[in-house]
Amino acid sequence: MRSRYTAYTLQNFKYLITTTHPAQQSAVKQQKLYEQSAHTLWQKLEVVDKESGEASDPVGIVEFKAWFKESLSSPEKVHHERSSFMKIEDRWYFIYPGISHTKTDAVGRNDPCPCGSGRKYKKCCNQTNG
Repeated sequence: MRSRYTAYTLQNFKYLITTTHPAQQSAVKQQKLYEQSAHTLWQKLEVVDKESGEASDPVGIVEFKAWFKESLSSPEKVHHERSSFMKIEDRWYFIYPGISHTKTDAVGRNDPCPCGSGRKYKKCCNQTNG
């Protein structure tokens, strides 16, 4: 989580894509990341809580707050999020909500989403918001 925050502060969008779940990387566009955060002035990061995410865990969730400004004179705002991560071959990858990170060939539109959100597939990972 901290390395991705640092990548945002440095506008290292290649790193942000590389640390995204491999099945989602093609859906994440470097240009879109740039457009969303190129003019963001990141102020600080606070990790609020985490679930799992230890060396022996295959998944983890990090709750964080990231303070930012949209310009030097703008008021400070906070982005509060719970992010999911998955470990693959001893590397942690961020999982974008709404972009499938699992094989979905056998998943029907009304079946539970394989990402574990509890929502129907058609209302969750079937929506590719790259």
